[in-house]
Amino acid sequence: MKQIDKKDGMSKTVTVVIPIYNVEKYLNRCIESVVGQTYKNLEIILVDDESPDNCPQICESWKDRDNRIKVVHKKNAGLGYARNTGIDCATGEYICFVDSDDYIATDMVEKTYKCAEQYNADIVLYGYNVVDSNGKKVKECIPKPYKTFYKNEEIQNYVLPNMIATDPNAGDEFWMSMCGGLFSMRLINGANWRLVSERDIISEDVYSLLQLYNSVKSVAFLAEPFYYYCANMESLTHTLRVDRYERIKDFYDQAINECENLGYSEEIKHRLSKPYMDNTMAALKMVLQSDLMPKQKKDMFMDIVKDEHLHRVIKNVDMKKMTLKKRLFWLAVKYKIYYMSYSMVEIRI
Repeated sequence: MKQIDKKDGMSKTVTVVIPIYNVEKYLNRCIESVVGQTYKNLEIILVDDESPDNCPQICESWKDRDNRIKVVHKKNAGLGYARNTGIDCATGEYICFVDSDDYIATDMVEKTYKCAEQYNADIVLYGYNVVDSNGKKVKECIPKPYKTFYKNEEIQNYVLPNMIATDPNAGDEFWMSMCGGLFSMRLINGANWRLVSERDIISEDVYSLLQLYNSVKSVAFLAEPFYYYCANMESLTHTLRVDRYERIKDFYDQAINECENLGYSEEIKHRLSKPYMDNTMAALKMVLQSDLMPKQKKDMFMDIVKDEHLHRVIKNVDMKKMTLKKRLFWLAVKYKIYYMSYSMVEIRI
């Protein structure tokens, strides 16, 4: 086993949690990006969510090579609960999450840790790159807030609303994802917080972070794309489920109720229309790209765009801030020009 000298002066331990399921093709790349961090004082927790491929063996092999790695083998329960297992096992002062088919820049932990210490921040947020299956960058998304550090009422007045829905014309790219930040364990433990399961609530990151941000007192931003998100079309996120739209509606309703329970502003509740509409658009694309018969595709598409719940949500949405293609699509839905909306998704807007 390679013995890594984790201590570097007075540096604190940072826990990196990697939930793992059926990703043997990508897992080594992910782990290599973590063990190769310039910041050495790491605790790396590999959570094997009962993966059916060779991932369990890969995890054990890495544990034998690096004394900072811990491996947890657990019964399959999904991504959210796998992350919770990592939180439960964490002993670091800070924690971050890397999905096992993604990877991170070699200086991510070092720079985010220094920023967290400098500002005594509960969370340090950063940007990401979208890469294809060959590792080619297809998009860069970097947060561009008007300052670096926010605290107290600024969190709910500016940070949280803009994480839920930023203005696409302003160039801001706030990322509401568990993979988009370094979190203080004092925040997580103080809030007695854990993630919900994606099997219960779609967009579990958004819902879970809505709950966590009620306890957040300080946030810092780094305008760098440290995270590499791999657009893996084999992912469960891209798999068609016939109940997907029903689950999207449930997410929206539960998120609105949670905002009311937490005393969040009307602005925050209003901005939840964006992830609802984005998820609905994604569901419509999945329908048309599925293996269903043409009539089944059209019927399912029309059932969604004609749904009363959808029309209640989009009724008061300001569509002027959308990109032109999205605006035209949603206006077609709003004014019930359904075949126009169908054609736009069919040609992949």
